[in-house]
Amino acid sequence: MFKKLCILLIYSILEMVKPLIYHQYMHNLYTIFSKILKICKQFGDNLINEKGNIPRPGVVPKFSDIEVIALNLTSEAMGIDSESNLFIRLSEYK
Repeated sequence: MFKKLCILLIYSILEMVKPLIYHQYMHNLYTIFSKILKICKQFGDNLINEKGNIPRPGVVPKFSDIEVIALNLTSEAMGIDSESNLFIRLSEYK
């Protein structure tokens, strides 16, 4: 009986904390993007040049390779499945 009560108490605390975490910390796309971009730059420090691109011949893009990777990871972390939904959310930051 006591074991079931403890499990129910832990479960109720987790269910109460989950919406707070979701609504309080995981709503700002730009903040999450900047944090993931910093982590990506640390991991790819020796693979990318000063502009954030993997060295290769050709035209230098406006959006760096490391930023594309960070944006993809950010959209996956936020649960954004469609590109159109992502572009709608990105248009809010113009």
